[in-house]
Amino acid sequence: MGRPKGSSNCTPLPAHPLIDQLKWEFALSSDGQLCDFLKVSRSTMSKIRHGTNGISSDFILRVHKTTGWPVERIEGFL
Repeated sequence: MGRPKGSSNCTPLPAHPLIDQLKWEFALSSDGQLCDFLKVSRSTMSKIRHGTNGISSDFILRVHKTTGWPVERIEGFL
């Protein structure tokens, strides 16, 4: 039967655990502060939060470079 036209086998991974851990660990009280901390746009964060976009490799790299966390730790939250 196959999948319906326009749908994908891959759904975006939920980002909330990663975003929430970043906010908690770096004492950030809002997604806006997290955007400033990571130097990403608010629209990017909003799209991730609402599931419009998943976590991209660029975002993972940004988190790694900003926090020094190993990529394996970041992926563990996903």
